[in-house]
Amino acid sequence: MELILSRQEQVTIVVDSSSCIPRKLQKLLGIIIVPHTVVIESKTYRDGVDINPTAFYRTLQLDNKTVTTTGPNPKDFLAAFNHAYAKSSQVLCITVSRKFSSSTYQSANIAARMAKKLHPSLKISVVDSQGAAGAHGFIALEAARYTMMETRLQQIVSHVESMIPKVQLVAFLDTLHYLVKSGRITKIKAWATTLFRVKPLMELSQGVPHLISKPRSRSKAIHQLLSIVAERTGGKPVHVNVMHADSPYDAKFLMKHLQSNLNCKEAFITEFTPVMGAHTGPGLVGVAFYSND
Repeated sequence: MELILSRQEQVTIVVDSSSCIPRKLQKLLGIIIVPHTVVIESKTYRDGVDINPTAFYRTLQLDNKTVTTTGPNPKDFLAAFNHAYAKSSQVLCITVSRKFSSSTYQSANIAARMAKKLHPSLKISVVDSQGAAGAHGFIALEAARYTMMETRLQQIVSHVESMIPKVQLVAFLDTLHYLVKSGRITKIKAWATTLFRVKPLMELSQGVPHLISKPRSRSKAIHQLLSIVAERTGGKPVHVNVMHADSPYDAKFLMKHLQSNLNCKEAFITEFTPVMGAHTGPGLVGVAFYSND
């Protein structure tokens, strides 16, 4: 049952831009997005504001330019918290996993302390999603929906924390070139993978990436994704976010088969946000999913 809430009872959800949340749902649920920064050569872009995924991946493919990323700083989060405070006296900020960006979580906490000093009546909590991309996004979406039924901030935080182990993310990469450039893996590992034309299939579990298998083609990787999601959901109603980095046809193919073979309660496709894609490059296809039942 949805409640009619006063400003004092309302809770606004704030997330950083790594979360791969569809813009329509952002607006519908009143979620505030704090952008990361993407630097291409010497030019700076706000993730999802000054550059969109399509333009970003085209740039990566056409030009061998150096790309770096930085998390939002405390001032960025403080601006978001001030904006949230204008419409509600309670704020829940859910960040990308500290294991991916410790600075993002730290900046959010610094800004939360600053916001409390500016607004003594503000109640604010910062939660590490222990996820990234669509997994991070699903936790934020669940939090936003839960605020329609629950007004106590600590209860909402507890609900969010109980969600974290349920949300899974499985994805494969087309190349390890960009992981090498970002310093995440060694050139030797990348060379070995390229030699055997492997498309590494990985999962993200509570902030830690794990290699599942090494399929030899994109087709095999996609079919393994289908099998993994079907096996882990076991016919239960499931929420699905198919993510892609400039691979719309593969994403649509995967979504079609997921909807045909699973009991999808919610299903949508999103583009892998540039701040995440800077480390994976184009060609990634993945699925974030969870079941409440």
